Amino acid sequence: MGQEKIRVGVIGPGRIAGMVHLPSLKLCPERCEVLAVASRTEEKARAFATQWGIPRLYSDWKALLAGPDIDAVVLCPPSGLTANMAKAAVAAGKHVLCEKPLGLTYADAREVEAAAVASARIHMVAFTFRFVPALRYLKRLVTEGHFGEIRHWRMSYFTDFMLDPATPVAWRNQRAQAGAGILADMGSHGIDFARYLLGDIVAVSGTSRLYVRDRPSAAGGALVPVDADDACAFAVEFASGAIGTFDFNRAVAGRGGSGRANYQCIEIHGTGGAAVYELIHPFELQISLGPAMTRTQQWARAEVPLDLRKYPGSPRNPLVDDPLLGYKLDQGVAFLRAVRGETQEYPTFHDGAEAQRVVDAVEEAVRERRWIDLRT
Repeated sequence: MGQEKIRVGVIGPGRIAGMVHLPSLKLCPERCEVLAVASRTEEKARAFATQWGIPRLYSDWKALLAGPDIDAVVLCPPSGLTANMAKAAVAAGKHVLCEKPLGLTYADAREVEAAAVASARIHMVAFTFRFVPALRYLKRLVTEGHFGEIRHWRMSYFTDFMLDPATPVAWRNQRAQAGAGILADMGSHGIDFARYLLGDIVAVSGTSRLYVRDRPSAAGGALVPVDADDACAFAVEFASGAIGTFDFNRAVAGRGGSGRANYQCIEIHGTGGAAVYELIHPFELQISLGPAMTRTQQWARAEVPLDLRKYPGSPRNPLVDDPLLGYKLDQGVAFLRAVRGETQEYPTFHDGAEAQRVVDAVEEAVRERRWIDLRT
């Protein structure tokens, strides 16, 4: 479309919509206007509309999609609703920015991808790792060959989000709504970035754990069963020949930096060097390059260049923004630029489907306690 404002609707006014997507869209008043919000309850939609100055509200998301003056939608529902909403949105001719996972199964995600491709509309998944300044820098360094042939990948994510057994049940604890638990929730982010950095994953083997099998329905409420995993660890083989591991756990104490235990780390090793990224340091990498450094195990702090501290075209100031939140706002900028034909650099529904393909394979590996080859 041209340079006129993009008219946006938001479906699912929860925590992510309020913390990330609306602030992101509000960064660009000259590019877009948010006209409508839909929630399952009118009360929640009204509260969100009042907070963000949104003129229209709906208690039926299909009614929002029927609006002819809505060009694009941001979808933030529980994961079990995403696939049907996304298919309906592209069928209605809307451009779509969608929270992950794209579906609860690879089959669902492939259907969504096919519908989006057929619609010729912009389709984007909110894989925020691609917008982390340090990871954008890591992508540049790998692409330029500074680490040689990448032979090993390692990712860890540890948080205390579900450590307390008294934490009330949420949709993320129920497989019917959340799918593969922590694997789908945080694992999909890591899988996508690993594919983005190193190429396709072709084989997996893993294990998982559910630590708390009953949680209160509300603070002090009756216990209800939960079945979405709290932890997952898996090994992978890449088509490139690299190998690697992923470790995710949302029910452990550990290192923090953002007000709670919330530690995230990615490490790569190649024939020419190595690099380490930590979420608590989004503007730097620890790198080791060349024989002199790698043989003495010395690490050097490498600051992210200024041109990578925000997404091209983003109006925010990375020198004053919250470093653990600011980069997430850039995905909305990328979406708006994509709708206006200004960029092709963003994660598509194909990337969402491929991430779900790996998630499904890991789940199969866990059930059958064997390696699963994705090439067959």
